[in-house]
Amino acid sequence: MKATRDLLTKILLKKAKGYRYSERTDEYAVEGGEKVLVRSRTVTKSMPPDVSAIKVLIALSEGVPDIEQMTDEQLAEEKVRLIKLLEGVD
Repeated sequence: MKATRDLLTKILLKKAKGYRYSERTDEYAVEGGEKVLVRSRTVTKSMPPDVSAIKVLIALSEGVPDIEQMTDEQLAEEKVRLIKLLEGVD
């Protein structure tokens, strides 16, 4: 169960932080009855940070009160904690 939670947390952190991924497109042509690769293109795309993932991370965090009940000072502390957590993720 802990391994599943750790994996879920890692995935949510990646989604909350945003990430880059590569997408490959291949074009083929038929020459002499055979399919031949004509062009291959790889594009790097960016997935922006996801606020919903941040909300889920807050809900899963242990010892964090309901954010609607938090004071401004508690919210500022939670913001700093989450930023440090996100900076530690590759």
